[in-house]
Order: sequence, then C-alpha cells, then structure tokens
Amino acid sequence: MKYLLILSILLSFAGCSSIQTVPEEPFSVDLEAPNISVGIVEAYFERFMSIGGLANRDITVDYYPDEDAVCLQFRVDFMTYYQFWTRDNREYFLAALEQYKEDFTQRNLNTRGSKRTKRQYGVIPGFLIWQSTRFTLRSSGYPDIEIGYFLRSISGNRVSFFTLNQREAEYQDVTTGSERVRSPEILIYFSRSQADELAAMFDQQLLDSLLTGRIRPASDAELDSY
Repeated sequence: MKYLLILSILLSFAGCSSIQTVPEEPFSVDLEAPNISVGIVEAYFERFMSIGGLANRDITVDYYPDEDAVCLQFRVDFMTYYQFWTRDNREYFLAALEQYKEDFTQRNLNTRGSKRTKRQYGVIPGFLIWQSTRFTLRSSGYPDIEIGYFLRSISGNRVSFFTLNQREAEYQDVTTGSERVRSPEILIYFSRSQADELAAMFDQQLLDSLLTGRIRPASDAELDSY
C-alpha cells in the first residue's frame, strides 16, 4: 500500500496515466569503492544484435553503502554495464512495480507494446559505467531510465514483461576533451517473479541487514502469459 500511495501521488502531479521525469541532481559512484554482494537476479535481454528473440541472463547486484547506491551489473553484446540506483530511484522502482502488478491483475495493460508503454510508469535519471573488458576504456554517463512494460509473442503466447529501458548515454574523454563514446539503448525485461526478486534486493531493510551479514532467501522466476 505504501508504494501504491507513492505512485498515486506522482500520478496526480503528472495529470495522466504516465509519470513525468523525476527531478534529481546527477550522482556518480566510484566503481572501486567498497561494496557488498547482494545476489544475482535473472532478466531477459535481446539476443546478440537483437537477432533471435530474448535470452535469459544474470544480473549481478551489489550495494555501495558509502554512496547508498545499488549497482546492477550485466553484459550485453560484449560490453559490461554497471547501472547505479539511488535510494530515491529504488523507491520509485518499487512503487512502479506495484502499479504494474495491479494493472496486470486488472487486465489494464495495452496488448500492443510500444514506446509509450515502455515509459508508462515514468522516467528516472540514472548513472552508468560501461566497458568492454577490465583493461579497456571505462566510460560513464547519465542515461534516462524508462520504467514500464512491454508485451512479446513467445511460443505463440502473448507474454507481458515489466521493463527498464536504459536510454543512450554519452561520455566525453576528459583527457582529450573531444572523443565521444555513446552507449546503446538497452531494454531489460523482467517477469513479475524476477521483478519481485529485484525489488527484494532494493528493500532498504535488506540492504541495511547486509552490513551485519544477514542473507536474502532466493526465489524462482516464471513467465507471465497475458
């Protein structure tokens, strides 16, 4: 109920079914800063160069207590990405997920997935680091992250996914001041059970408990026919 209340307040300001961008000052995290392993959650990504449907892959989740940031680490098309989440953004994710599950249960989802549905629950400012290997150039930028849903046809069934759409980010080489590197747009697909598992890792009580060595229980994932 708490998260639904948060999202309803944001919706009232938006004045429509989708939420506008949440204003927040840019933040950054030192990748080498002390961090704690939270666990691994699975999600679906487009196969190599978006050819051949979806592939289920692991996302490594780490907590950076000094910055109070959670890092989602994943590898797509030979590039490793480190997507960082502030506490406010994590709360926003939890509220959006609760609204998505309510829309799913009430059959309120648009069966024609579109750019609009991918940002149905709002847009948050993110911080991203990416590199091909640990020995190559490390780039960083501030992509918008759209929160929404998307429906795909899988084995003849219409399947609904809760989604995070990581928009492009641009990095300018601080040494030369001229070379620019852009990260691609990446859509991350979660079944409800996968999203619930990530939500559990975003829970602040869990993150606080990790400082005292407590461990999170695991959960299974299922696809959601719609």
